[in-house]
Amino acid sequence: MAADLSVVADRFGLGEITETQVITAGTMNLNWRVTTTGGVWAVKRVLDVDAAAARRQHRVTIALAERGLPVPPACTVTSAGGDTLLDLRGRLYAVTGWVAGVHRGGTMLSPAETEDLGSLLSRLQVELGRILPAVPETVREMPAEAAAAKDGIDRYAAAAAARPEPDEFDAFVIDRMTARRVLLAQVAHLRPDEDAPVGPCGWIHGDFQHLNVLYGPAGVSAVLDWDRLKPRPVAAELVRSATLLFGRPDGSLDLQRVTAFAAGYRSVRPLPDAAIVDAVGRLWWERICDTWQLRRHYERQDPSCDHLFRSAEASLAWWTSNREPVSEAFTARRQTADRHRRTPGSSSVICPGHGPTVARW
Repeated sequence: MAADLSVVADRFGLGEITETQVITAGTMNLNWRVTTTGGVWAVKRVLDVDAAAARRQHRVTIALAERGLPVPPACTVTSAGGDTLLDLRGRLYAVTGWVAGVHRGGTMLSPAETEDLGSLLSRLQVELGRILPAVPETVREMPAEAAAAKDGIDRYAAAAAARPEPDEFDAFVIDRMTARRVLLAQVAHLRPDEDAPVGPCGWIHGDFQHLNVLYGPAGVSAVLDWDRLKPRPVAAELVRSATLLFGRPDGSLDLQRVTAFAAGYRSVRPLPDAAIVDAVGRLWWERICDTWQLRRHYERQDPSCDHLFRSAEASLAWWTSNREPVSEAFTARRQTADRHRRTPGSSSVICPGHGPTVARW
């Protein structure tokens, strides 16, 4: 791997490597903090998307940075005519300037910071719509079938029970799949309408949550990891992001912050209540039916997302008992003071051969 990083540094014109550090956060790609004589860089080995998707992301990050948003732009390979992706015998690498900052859980944010984060998500979506091709205003989304969800529940309950020496996680899975099976039978009539048009649609970041947002002294310094860039109903991202940002360890949601986040979002891009309530119901149903963490554990022998299954189960139990307050929190009107919206600072990220890209928000 050290040999690859040396080639990456050479081909991207980063300078001579003086230090490398593996970044352990994240489960999809391989990442390093690389210090060279030319600066400090974030190097990613791209594993989670193909080359075409990676290049599209890079075009988008460059365009967003040029529009003043806190997105680190992809650097270009010095000898490849502007290409932002280096292919080393099938191993794909990308580089951005390193952005200083820390991750902050959503429940650590002040009301003003929470509204700011919602407005930032909305601004990103609006700019994506200007950068990327137009998408249909509405789509029809097929919610998971209750029968297929039950099959998955039964399959993983059986897989846990069949282990020669079941451990504590297997016992937890059996218990939760038993409860999930009962819940699914009770709420099957609440499956979202598969024939109803869902929208408005647009391009979304796809994984806007605290591990992909960095904070500096003046506020958000970077929005990272654009691997899930895609067109979707925009309210779906608003709702999913809020549930990830403002969930507590016991599974409950900080509903006051949910309201502030949604209000900040809607201060930039108004969304009708009906679209948001529909997105809330669709995500709740998805959480009932989804067992992706167990697929990784039992089919791929990969326990890296076991903790996400535990937190998802706690969240689902609380959400199911509080469906009406959750929907109300997303649609409640909140007075947004004109300024508590600070005049934030800016961050500057420079790639070799380019002037500074100043990200202001």
